[in-house]
Amino acid sequence: MRQGSQDSDPLAAGRMMRNQWSCWSRDGIASTAQTSCGHRTREAAFVHALSSAAVAVAVTRACTRGELDRCGCDRKVRGVSPEGFQWSGCSDNLSYGVAFSQTFVDEPERAKGVSAGRPLMNLHNNEAGRKAILHNMQVECKCHGVSGSCELRTCWKVMPPFRRVGVVLKERFDGATEVRLTRIGSRTALLPRDPQVKPPAARDLLYLTPSPDFCHLDPDNGIPGTAGRRCNGKINVKGKQPEMAS
Repeated sequence: MRQGSQDSDPLAAGRMMRNQWSCWSRDGIASTAQTSCGHRTREAAFVHALSSAAVAVAVTRACTRGELDRCGCDRKVRGVSPEGFQWSGCSDNLSYGVAFSQTFVDEPERAKGVSAGRPLMNLHNNEAGRKAILHNMQVECKCHGVSGSCELRTCWKVMPPFRRVGVVLKERFDGATEVRLTRIGSRTALLPRDPQVKPPAARDLLYLTPSPDFCHLDPDNGIPGTAGRRCNGKINVKGKQPEMAS
């Protein structure tokens, strides 16, 4: 789990370095999520998604490397693909990594009760982080034949670079949907606060509370401000965080 945090912390900071909220704290992004993110904002959504993805990636990598007793390569994909290559080799066992992330990251939220707004928001964003990996899986191949003739190609599935996952989630962050807790019959759901906005997909990020002003120092709420960076303090019409002035 430490590896997952090490993966996500610098990547988050890199993705956010031109935002008012730079996704940085002395204790790492998990600490930031509990303070300046305010628990229910789009920043918290990004942190939950990235952290969930980082756990899935770290465990999946360990499976592929043979570092865990309970898992190994994913060898379920077999046969010949429509493109004519042979599925073989050691595909990344993402299903195991995702299942572990669902248990490790999601269970604390489920324990709070899935009828409340914040656990529902966090569970949705956790899954969105994992889907950012799943929807960007890649194929690597090796040629076989005399003098590299590639008479036969064997291929396997690999996860995208984690930086790519960060890029995808930053795009989701920019387009995150503000939602509200709504009762539908005997259950509760998160629906767009603006009824003209279409319901978000499973891979989209959701938030319940608009972001505070991150330009100015607010120690009580764990907001470090933008000291050393010039902040224009304006929110655009789509509600996205403005980028820092260069």
